[in-house]
Amino acid sequence: MYDINILEKLFLNNNHTLKYDTEKYLTDYYQLKEMNPFKSAEYAQANIINFIEYANQCIKSAKQDCISFIFNRVTKDIVEINIDYFRVKNIHEKLLALEWRDFEFLSSTILEHCFGAFDVRTSQPTSDGGVDFLGKIPILSSETKEKYGVIEVYGQSKKYNGNVGINDIKSFVAFADGKKRNFVHKPQLFIFFTTSDFSNGANEELSVNGFIGLSGFQLATLIFKHKKILQNKTEIIRKILS
Repeated sequence: MYDINILEKLFLNNNHTLKYDTEKYLTDYYQLKEMNPFKSAEYAQANIINFIEYANQCIKSAKQDCISFIFNRVTKDIVEINIDYFRVKNIHEKLLALEWRDFEFLSSTILEHCFGAFDVRTSQPTSDGGVDFLGKIPILSSETKEKYGVIEVYGQSKKYNGNVGINDIKSFVAFADGKKRNFVHKPQLFIFFTTSDFSNGANEELSVNGFIGLSGFQLATLIFKHKKILQNKTEIIRKILS
């Protein structure tokens, strides 16, 4: 396991250079861990294969999780930095600074403009009944764009600094069960947005119930990828992308 804060510092300390010799990069990494130059070079040579495997596994996992990662490519010869990672990180920091109500409005904007929902709205703050934003996602023909059905979407937003816990998800599950109590309902999707992340228990609870959970860094990556569509939609988005 490598310290992501030190990996970021390497980039910032080297005038935002985007490509590095792998062994030199790893040597500099160990020096930032306060090893002397000789010990750093020795550790770099001994751990270069381990570092390459770590970096490429992280790149693969990041793609699966739809998030940005600090590296684009790592081989025995070159480390290629992903500059977009730092732009996404900046967006995430602004998400963490949002007021909770602004995050709820932002969640509605994301649902509408990133996922193609319609009839989107944000719930009243005092009587949401377990849902913060909602809308409908159409099932469209990829060729004709004709609508063949609609999925109702119910979302909850949590502006947290710490991880969302299992009890947060269980409360949302209880809300979902209430929506289904008559066993006669339209197709429904339940989605949970947070500025932070999810505990292991929360992730398991989401999975067991077929809910979708998006972390703050996933949302930041999503906003970055849709910035051209989003940038003029709301004042909240403009501040985040500025």
